[in-house]
Amino acid sequence: MNKELTCQQVSALINFYIEGKLNPRLREYINLHIEKCPACKKKIEELKKILAKYKNNNTEKIKQNTEEKLPEESIHKISAYIDNELNSSENIKIKKLTISNPIARKELENMYKFRKIIHTAYEKTKNETHFDYSKLILSNMRDTNDYSTSYFYKLAGLFVILITAIIGGFIYLYF
Repeated sequence: MNKELTCQQVSALINFYIEGKLNPRLREYINLHIEKCPACKKKIEELKKILAKYKNNNTEKIKQNTEEKLPEESIHKISAYIDNELNSSENIKIKKLTISNPIARKELENMYKFRKIIHTAYEKTKNETHFDYSKLILSNMRDTNDYSTSYFYKLAGLFVILITAIIGGFIYLYF
C-alpha cells in the first residue's frame, strides 16, 4: 500500500478513524496525511466536535428521562384503568394524573396502542382459522368403520400373491 493517502481516501475512512476502528498501520497513514493536509485535519476536528456535542445532548436527555419516570404503582394503576379494574374514585385519580402529567399521558397512550396491537393480532388469527379441529376429532372418534380389518385383508392378499409367484417360479424352473 502506498503510504500517501489522498483526501478522498481519508474522507472515506474518516468515520472509522474517529471511532478508533482502524488498524494501527492505516491509522498512522491517516495521521501522516492529516499533518500535511489542513483541510482534512479541520474536517476531522469539526466532526469530533459535532459528535461530542451530540453525545453530551444525549446524556442530558437520558438523565432527564430517568428523572421524569412514573412510579411503578402509577403504571400498574394506569394498566388497571385500561382494563376497567378500578373503582370510580381511582378512575378519577388516574384521569386527573393523565391530564396533568404528560409522562402519564404518554404511558396511557402507549398502553392503548399496545392493547390495540394485541387485539388486532388476536382478531387476525381468530379470523384466519376457518376450520374447527374439535369437530373433526369428534367426528373421527364417532366413526364406527374399523379400517384395521380391511388392511388385514389387503396384506393377506399380497402375501398370497407373493407365495403364488414364488411357487410358480419354482415350477417354471423345474419343469
